[in-house]
Amino acid sequence: MRKLVLTTVLMLGAQSAWAWQGAGTPSLGEIAERTKKDREVRRGNKPAKRVVTEADLKPAPAAASDSSPGVADSATAEAPAAGAGEAKAVKTDEELRAEKKTEFEKKIAEQVQTMGVIRKAMEAAQNELNDPTTATQLGTRGAALRKLLDDGQVELKKAEAAIAVVEEDARRQGISVSRP
Repeated sequence: MRKLVLTTVLMLGAQSAWAWQGAGTPSLGEIAERTKKDREVRRGNKPAKRVVTEADLKPAPAAASDSSPGVADSATAEAPAAGAGEAKAVKTDEELRAEKKTEFEKKIAEQVQTMGVIRKAMEAAQNELNDPTTATQLGTRGAALRKLLDDGQVELKKAEAAIAVVEEDARRQGISVSRP
C-alpha cells in the first residue's frame, strides 16, 4: 500500500510538472487528496470486481460409478461427522503449491506495475527537463525534477530488490514463477 501511494505521488508529481505555470508546487496533502478523488472518479462508486481463481472453485463430487464402494462409504461417513459449518476439503500439495505460485506472481505483478508507474513519471520529468521552450524558465522546478528522477531510480532499485526477494522465496519452496 505504501509503495502504491509513493508511486501515485511520483506520478502526480510528473503530471503537475506538465501543468506547472510558475505557481508554487502543491503540498503532499493536496496531491494525496487529488489522488483520492481521481481514484473515486475512476472507480465510479462501483464495488471492486471479484476475481475467481481455481482455489475458489470447489472440486466436483465423484460419481458413485467412478469410485469403489469402500471409498464412497468412508467419504459419506466423514461428511456428517464434520458438521455443516466445518465442511472444508483438505487441500492437496498441488493445490497449495498453485495457491502459493499465484500469491508470488501477484506480488511480482504489483512490483512490475509500480515500476511502470515510476518509469512513466520519470519519463515525464525528463521530457520537461529536455524541453527547450521551458529550459530557461525552470529555476527551482528543474532541481525538483532532477530530484524526482533520482528518487525514481532509488524506488526502481527497491522494486527490483523486492521482486528478487519474492523470486528467491519461491525458488526455496520449489515453485517456479515468472514476471508478467
